[in-house]
Amino acid sequence: MTTEIKLTKALVRFKGKYLLLKKAKDAYFPENIGKWECSGGIIEKDESAEETALKETEQETGLKCEIIKELPSLRMTDKDYDSHCRIFLLEAPSEKISLSKEHTEYMWIEPENVKNINLVRYASLLLEYFNNPDIYLN
Repeated sequence: MTTEIKLTKALVRFKGKYLLLKKAKDAYFPENIGKWECSGGIIEKDESAEETALKETEQETGLKCEIIKELPSLRMTDKDYDSHCRIFLLEAPSEKISLSKEHTEYMWIEPENVKNINLVRYASLLLEYFNNPDIYLN
């Protein structure tokens, strides 16, 4: 039986660089531990996708960001999970991070360098945004 997951991811930007977080734990995909991702989380029943993106980013990084725009959503499916992911471009007020226990490290990176990073499962779908910043990230 396939489990349906509704979640958000946030591409957090500050002065032309984007925030990546190194996962400390992962309940759904243990192989993601130690790999890099964007902030985000599961959308709760009483929250909008926008609220979840902002809340999760603040919980994971300490940053109170502003939503710039919503990017095209992603759907990731395998034999166990059917994941619907809404993606938001956020602007950070600062580059100073206060990491939660969900992550062990962070980095600010330019879009063209993301392809060289060991990303979590499915994050290759996010590379479309980083590989085409003129289309998605302006």
